[in-house]
Amino acid sequence: MNRPFTSPLRPVLVGSVALVAVGVASNTGLDSPHRLLPSLLLMTLGVAGVANFVRDYGVDRLRLAAKRWWVVAFVAFLPYALVAAPASDSAAAVSDALAVPPVPLVLESISGAVVCCAVAVTVLYGFASYGVHPGGPSPEERVLADGGDE
Repeated sequence: MNRPFTSPLRPVLVGSVALVAVGVASNTGLDSPHRLLPSLLLMTLGVAGVANFVRDYGVDRLRLAAKRWWVVAFVAFLPYALVAAPASDSAAAVSDALAVPPVPLVLESISGAVVCCAVAVTVLYGFASYGVHPGGPSPEERVLADGGDE
């Protein structure tokens, strides 16, 4: 029985997404001219952790994981969009209540991190659907194994 929510690697996934979120937050929230490289390093490490987490998934499971990541990204973006660009008076009232300085930064870093992770999983799914998958045969090896055109 596959129980993904009780996986011992779940903290690794959460930690990886947190690294991406810290990278996004440090790039957005700091005014230092030296913020880019540490931010990119944190984001790269976090996205690599997410990619490492899903690397053994099959093509169908990667497709499902990519869909789930995009749903989570959409849901994570909604509060940030409400705070960043309210479209009505009632939304503006909620936005003003949530506009305390750390809240927009936290919402932006979470939504940015989840979008980065969704893109990474989608790219892995794209590669896997064309046969480029870690641990699997390369497209050239598959052609050679099939015997080529005869």
